[in-house]
Amino acid sequence: MRMSRNSAPAQDAMMSEALERFRDFLHERSLRVTDVREAIVQAALAREGHFDIEELARDVQSRGIEASRATVYRALPLLMEAGIIQPTVLSGTRRHYEAAFGKEHHDHLICSRCSKVVEFHFEAFEMLQRDLAAKYGFELTAHFHELIGVCSDCRSSTGEGHTDDKV
Repeated sequence: MRMSRNSAPAQDAMMSEALERFRDFLHERSLRVTDVREAIVQAALAREGHFDIEELARDVQSRGIEASRATVYRALPLLMEAGIIQPTVLSGTRRHYEAAFGKEHHDHLICSRCSKVVEFHFEAFEMLQRDLAAKYGFELTAHFHELIGVCSDCRSSTGEGHTDDKV
């Protein structure tokens, strides 16, 4: 993450809080706290935007930690359950993730041609899903909205321009 010098203490405090939450989460499940798991948490929280497993594994290795792609892959469910990261771009051939700890909830618009991702928050979606859950007797624990389409850059590069088609 790119931070100004003034926000470095806040970033350090957030990282410490996230690591403490993760340690507590592991202890509650009688799992070991390891340097590799902590390095994965630190690398995930330091990432800006969306990342895949290969990118996260490279970040961990760049910290001097021996961690294979498989090691990172096995740690992901723990990080998700602890609220450190969340799956984000679920469509397509590769799953992507993003830091969730200390971040506001948002959803995604995804271009099916260039894979551009636009993050957005739309309160009407949030209200509708709460109403739907209540109507059917569900207690929501998570949700992921991905709206797939073609971005304006891709449409203009192919001469498609604006369409009035509704999803």
